[in-house]
Amino acid sequence: METTQQNPLLAKLKIPGRTFQLPSRGALYHNGELSSYEGEVHVHPMSALTEINLKNPDLLFNGKAIEAVVAECIPEIKKPMDLFGRDIDALMFFLRVVTYGPDFEINVKHTCDEAKDHSYSVNIEQMAMNMKPLDVTMTEHFVVTLPNGQVVKLRPVTISHMIKLFQMNTGKKELTADDVQANIVFNLVSLIENIDGETDKNNIEGWIRAATTVQLGRVTKAIENMNDWGPDTDTKIICRDCGTEFTVELPLNPVSFFTE
Repeated sequence: METTQQNPLLAKLKIPGRTFQLPSRGALYHNGELSSYEGEVHVHPMSALTEINLKNPDLLFNGKAIEAVVAECIPEIKKPMDLFGRDIDALMFFLRVVTYGPDFEINVKHTCDEAKDHSYSVNIEQMAMNMKPLDVTMTEHFVVTLPNGQVVKLRPVTISHMIKLFQMNTGKKELTADDVQANIVFNLVSLIENIDGETDKNNIEGWIRAATTVQLGRVTKAIENMNDWGPDTDTKIICRDCGTEFTVELPLNPVSFFTE
């Protein structure tokens, strides 16, 4: 009988990783997306070869990069493409912290007259700890009652939806009126869970195409409020040239975010 021999070179490479809680707290996942309690996931550092997936445009474009990284680093996540986009953003922070540590260097130039290019250190671990959780008790963020009495129930955007929307518009130098309309319909169909209990996507699309500006405006406003959770990518920095505090948005683009 053959025995599996462990590689002695790997012992010192293994880093235990850390446990984090998704900002969604695992709420609203009901189809086996997670195997954890209240959205707690153990995040292991990425190997160099797996990290390459996040810097491959083709793999990012079709979602394979996310699937590969999650499979290696976050075993509690069973269906990564069905995760909410805000949870995926949070996972980028968690992966960055456990792989590279708490500090992230960003090169930025202030708008003051004396400004020069400087490198600033941002504590992304603190930003990860201060993420705004999804408040599932605030049901008004997920349900819209229209003046005609119809009730629209919403759900947060998923990463698969975001990738599909990106694919729809890739290669188009300019969006036509039909493109804009298709984007609006696709977004709303994906974000509306049901209308008066009706879940058929074709019927929901027909309703969207017939709804008034006022009705769709109510739904769009609710969608904006519903997504007010998860990581805040804005951070404050003190200009080294004039001493003024200014706001910088961290790049979540994997190519620049996962660098040492």
